[in-house]
Amino acid sequence: MKNSLHYDQRQAEFHRYVKESFQPLKRLRTEGKSRAFTELLLKVLPDVKRYITRGLRIALSRGVISHNKYKPEDLFDQLIIDVYDNLDEVGESGEFHAWLFQRADKLLEEMEVEEEFATYFYDDIDAYSRAEREQMKEEFSTDGDGDLVMLEELDDISYKNREYLLKNIFLDDSHEEMMALLEQKEGKESPGRLMETAIFSLPPTMRSVFELATEQLFTPRDIALIKGFSVDRIEKMLMRARNLLQETFKDEFLDP
Repeated sequence: MKNSLHYDQRQAEFHRYVKESFQPLKRLRTEGKSRAFTELLLKVLPDVKRYITRGLRIALSRGVISHNKYKPEDLFDQLIIDVYDNLDEVGESGEFHAWLFQRADKLLEEMEVEEEFATYFYDDIDAYSRAEREQMKEEFSTDGDGDLVMLEELDDISYKNREYLLKNIFLDDSHEEMMALLEQKEGKESPGRLMETAIFSLPPTMRSVFELATEQLFTPRDIALIKGFSVDRIEKMLMRARNLLQETFKDEFLDP
């Protein structure tokens, strides 16, 4: 639990740092100091850069984009230009961090990274059977050409602490029982890898919503701004994501 609190505090401090950077960025842009603007902006963008990279890698694993067609660096460079050109869209400093992820999402959508899957999976997620979830995990491990994709290449989630992750999935004391089961499994297989695979195997839009809530600690209101959805839809998507992950873990660890 101590590690969970440390992560919460660290992320909250970073949210404050991004918020406090908004007015200096506006001033630097007004003064035409583009180099200083970029240097400061880069300090608030590490999580956004990883968000872009992860989105492209997921699209590659799903066969949505082909190898070497898009590079994270190119999208990230475009994001910097995009932020500079459109900073006036931000109404107040408290919206700045969410807005950065919104602009990143817009770039990903323009590359047609997530569009093909979002509607289909969102409508049908409650109908998934256990067999379908297993197939979803298997399909995740191949790229568009049928070659194996090393999970290490997709492994850039920052919340590595299992207790923290389970707390965000179960939201009650049941994660303690699951933690005990994970410890029993340790050495025989890789339960930590199962959790990461299960999250990456979520439908792309649902996965990014879940990660924005649990990794970035954005509120449903913030995520609604990023995704362009209603707050109610975001809350329902988070609930569905947690339900699906809970069922995945129960299938894996509670079966004889």
